[in-house]
Amino acid sequence: MTRTAHRRYANLTQTPFEKGVPATCPQPHVVGKATPRHNRLMLAMALIVGLAVFQLADTSHAAMERVPLALTGPGCDTHENELSRALLTLQGVNAAHFHRIADHVLVDITVGIIVPEELVRHLNTAATSWQCRAEIMQSCITTDPAPHTQIHAP
Repeated sequence: MTRTAHRRYANLTQTPFEKGVPATCPQPHVVGKATPRHNRLMLAMALIVGLAVFQLADTSHAAMERVPLALTGPGCDTHENELSRALLTLQGVNAAHFHRIADHVLVDITVGIIVPEELVRHLNTAATSWQCRAEIMQSCITTDPAPHTQIHAP
């Protein structure tokens, strides 16, 4: 094929932009209005992005538990800063509240990373020189129903 014939053939096969082969995703700003296919595609993309964002937010909120620890001994109230520092260095400890209940500390932990017994062991090891002792506070509040009592009639 000669150069001139090639140019003629190329000119015949070229089409203007608007009459070209449609793209896989028509662009509404080029043609003039959004197609239903384009609207579905945009909705699907928005849903995927939204679900991905919420999935990441859900994974960052692990289950938390508040552990009440009773503090006994003469050195506990004077060494609150040291006790707090000892607790907060542990992985899985999120916060320590000392003044909510007298002679107690409420420790917020992430479930699965640390167990309450490890908190007690770590505190008792750190506070041996202060004569302070930590114990898990046993609560008298349970989810069991109260025992049924019978009233004896005379």
